Amino acid sequence: MSTHRPGAPAPRPLAPRSVPEPPRAPARTLTAAQICGISLFPLLGTGLTLAGTPVSDVLTLLAGCGTIGAATIAAAGGGRRLLTSLASAAAHAAAGTETSR
Repeated sequence: MSTHRPGAPAPRPLAPRSVPEPPRAPARTLTAAQICGISLFPLLGTGLTLAGTPVSDVLTLLAGCGTIGAATIAAAGGGRRLLTSLASAAAHAAAGTETSR
């Protein structure tokens, strides 16, 4: 069943709401430490790989460094729930890895 009726007037748009939108928080700019971390990880990984380190070891090292950095930021910010989930994820990841050396 169609609601289209030829010759019917077009529906009028709804009136704008009278409730004002809450003000948005200003965007935070990146700090020098964040920019350094973002650019340093790929460079460090590339350097280690070119020096002969196996890619799996490089990825494990960089993942560990990223986890430590995220946990530090979460702890400094008071993110107890985030810190708990990161610790749980790190424990599960460590349990699933095998060291064959």
